[in-house]
Amino acid sequence: MSNITLDNVEKWRQSYNMALIVCNDKKPETYWTGKYLSNGKKEYKWKVNPSLDDLLKARRIAAIHRPQKYGVEGKANIFTVDFDCKAFIASGFSSLFPVSFTIGKKDSAGAIRTTHIEYEIDPNDKPKKIPSYEGSIEGLASGCSVIGGLDRHTIIDMDPQRLSKDEIESVLRTIKFVNFLRECVKVYPTEDSKGRNKFCLRLAGALLATELTLKEKEKGMEVLCNVVGDLEVDNRVSRIEYVEKDPAAAFSIFHLCEYVGVNNTSSLAKAFDELKPESADEDVEEIDYKRTIAFSDLDDFITTEFPQPSYIIEPLVSDQSIVEIVGASGVGKTMWGLAIAGAISTASGLLGMMSIGGPRPILYVEGELPGSDIQIRINGMLEKINRKCKSENFYISSLQQQLKINDRGFTPIQTEQGLIEIENAIVEIKKRTGKMPVVFIDNISCLASGLKENDADAWSPIINKFVKWKNMGSTVFYFHHLNKGNDSSGSTMQHRTIDMVIRMRKPDNKQKIKTFEDKGVQAIVDFPKWRLHDNSKHSKEHMLICEDWKWQKLPVLTADEIEIVRMVDEELDVKEMAKQIDLAPKTIYKKIKKLKDEGVITDAVNTKTADRKTKEIC
Repeated sequence: MSNITLDNVEKWRQSYNMALIVCNDKKPETYWTGKYLSNGKKEYKWKVNPSLDDLLKARRIAAIHRPQKYGVEGKANIFTVDFDCKAFIASGFSSLFPVSFTIGKKDSAGAIRTTHIEYEIDPNDKPKKIPSYEGSIEGLASGCSVIGGLDRHTIIDMDPQRLSKDEIESVLRTIKFVNFLRECVKVYPTEDSKGRNKFCLRLAGALLATELTLKEKEKGMEVLCNVVGDLEVDNRVSRIEYVEKDPAAAFSIFHLCEYVGVNNTSSLAKAFDELKPESADEDVEEIDYKRTIAFSDLDDFITTEFPQPSYIIEPLVSDQSIVEIVGASGVGKTMWGLAIAGAISTASGLLGMMSIGGPRPILYVEGELPGSDIQIRINGMLEKINRKCKSENFYISSLQQQLKINDRGFTPIQTEQGLIEIENAIVEIKKRTGKMPVVFIDNISCLASGLKENDADAWSPIINKFVKWKNMGSTVFYFHHLNKGNDSSGSTMQHRTIDMVIRMRKPDNKQKIKTFEDKGVQAIVDFPKWRLHDNSKHSKEHMLICEDWKWQKLPVLTADEIEIVRMVDEELDVKEMAKQIDLAPKTIYKKIKKLKDEGVITDAVNTKTADRKTKEIC
C-alpha cells in the first residue's frame, strides 16, 4: 500500500508548500542537459517541477530540502531528521523531537515505525554543521527526503513545523542525544533493579558534562526506560535530579563505560563525545594586531647561545625530543617504556647504550593499569637494574590515584585542562629536583578519552603542548596503538613535529626465537621516523626480547636461521641438520658462526630457544 494519493500529493504541494520530485528508489529522476562535464561525462540535473500525473505514477516521491538551489522558487526549505537505524532503536526516541510531519514504514512485526520527521526552516538558518551517524540517525538539509511510496506511511499528517534558529540548535542537540541513547540501549542491564539503578546513576552523572537541559535529560531517561521495557520509570528519572544536587560527587562517562565493561574508545564513549559541547566562539582569544613574533638579524642569531642537542641515553634517547612508542596491544610497550624510564632515572644505560649526564627525573603517567600492577613492574625493573633509584628521580601518576581525588579519573589530555594538569606536575618536579623531567604518556587511548584520532585538528592541542614541553627542556614519550596497516592509528598530523617513532610489532610464529617460563617481551622493532639517525646503523630493524627484566637486542632471523637455532638447541650435528633443511653443510657452518657472532646462540646449550611451539607472550 502506498501513501501516494491525489489528496496527499495536492496537500504536500499546496498546503504544505513542499517542492516534490519523482524518485527512482531513493535517487531523484534526472535528465541529460545536452552538455558535458570537464571530465568528459554527460551532465545530468534533477527533473524538478514534475507534473501531477508524473507524481501520481511515481514509485516514490521526495521533498527537496533546498528548492531554490534547483531553480524552484516560492517553496519551503525542508530539514529532515532521518532515523537510519535498521533495528529501529533510534526511532524509539522520536518523541524527543518537536511534533511535525512524520513518515514511517513497517518493521518485521508489522508495526509502523518513524523513519523521517520533516521541518520547515529559514534558508538563512541552515546549519553549517549537521550531525550524521551512519546506521543510527542523521540530519539532512542539502538533498531530498522520501516522503511517499509503496513502503511509506504517514504517521503524523500536519504542516511541517517551522523551526526558529534556537529550535534548530535544539533539534541538532537531540540528534546527538538520540545517537548516544541508542548506544545506551545496547548495554542497558537486564532485569536487575539494582543494576539498572546503578547504570542510570552513572548515566545521569555523565550527562552533567553536556548542554542538555534538566527537562531534556529527564525526558531522555523516561523514553530510554520505555524503549528497553524498564517499568521503574520514576525511580530511574529521579537519578537526574539527584546528581544535579551534588555534581562534584557524580559519576562520569568513564564510570559508565567501566560499569558496562566497555573501554573509552567504544561506540558508547564515542557517541557521548559527540554529545559534549563544542568550544564557543567567544572563547577565542581576541586578536592583538600590534603583537609580533620574536626575530633577529643574522649576526645576532648566529652569536646567540641556544641549548645544544645532547643525549640522555646515546643514541636512543636525545634531550628535548618527542618520541612515540607505538605497537599492538600486549606487545610490551609499557615494559619497554618502564625499562627506558628506569635507565634514565638511574643513569644505568640500556642494551649497551651509555647514559649521558647522570640520572634524570622522570614522570610516568599511566592511564590504564591498576596501581598494584605498576608497582610490580617497577619493582621488577629496578631489581634487575641492580642500581638504587633515588625516590625524587622517579614519579608515577596512575588512574587509581586520580580516582581517589575526583571520582572521574584523568582529565582527557586533548583538553587544555587535562594538559595543564600534567604541565603543573612537570613544573613541580622541576622545582623539587632542579631538572626538567622526562615525561611518559602511557597511553593516548586511555588518557585522551574520546579523541577523534583521524581528525588532525583533534591532535593539535596535544602535539602542540608536547612541543612546548620539549622547548621547556623535557623529553616526551607517548604511547599509542597500531592500525590495521601496522602504522600509528589516526591522523599523520601527530608525526609532523615529533622526532622519533619506535614501532613494536608481534613476530609471527616463524619469527619467534624464544619461549618463556612465565611472561616476557618478544617484539620486532623498527623506526619509521628517527630525525637524528634515519638510515643509519642504529635504525636497523631488530628483535627485542625481555625475560624477567633481562633485555636482549637480536637480529630478525630468516626461516633457515630459526631452524638452525632450533637444531643447535637439540644438539644436532651439521650432517643431521643438512638432512632436515635444504642447505649444504658449508652454508650451515657459516650461518652458525654468524648467529654466534650476533649473540643469538652460544656454545652452551640453550634449552629455551624456539621450537615452533612458542607460548603467547605479553
